[in-house]
Amino acid sequence: MGSKDDELFRSLLLGRKKELEDGRSYILKERKPEKGMGLLTSLANEGHRPLLITRQHPNHVRKSQDEGGLRAIWLSTTLGKDYVDPHNLNVLTNVILNHIAGGGKSVILLDGLEYLMINNESSRVIKFFEHVNEVVAQTGAVLLISVDERAFEPRQMALLERHAIVLEAA
Repeated sequence: MGSKDDELFRSLLLGRKKELEDGRSYILKERKPEKGMGLLTSLANEGHRPLLITRQHPNHVRKSQDEGGLRAIWLSTTLGKDYVDPHNLNVLTNVILNHIAGGGKSVILLDGLEYLMINNESSRVIKFFEHVNEVVAQTGAVLLISVDERAFEPRQMALLERHAIVLEAA
């Protein structure tokens, strides 16, 4: 698969001049969100305000990141600050929209789409993604979605890929 998207992904990892476009959504096919975190950090270093939505506990994420400026939202049924119940897609949507509305360029890494699919009907999650994708396009934000494609049915993956640029690891 020597597609342009694969070439873009390699160039981003190798630090060449090609960049992610503002107003676009990207799906990163990976088992762990390492490439997604790398791109999130890179965009944050370029001035984008980062938001991480993840299944990893925020304390673990912050320890692994150099910067304290990263806001991490934990997808968890546990109550607490910066925790969002995975069943409540409306609250998650509002968190994302409020982050984007906060001014300047923003980047969101969603690591946990599989968990949202487990906790909701897949059609609701697809609609959630399509809505966020529209807002990203209108506002010039960047949305990174780290997914393990093994967790999805081919039809679900096709619906997600339809509205995003797919970046696969080499």
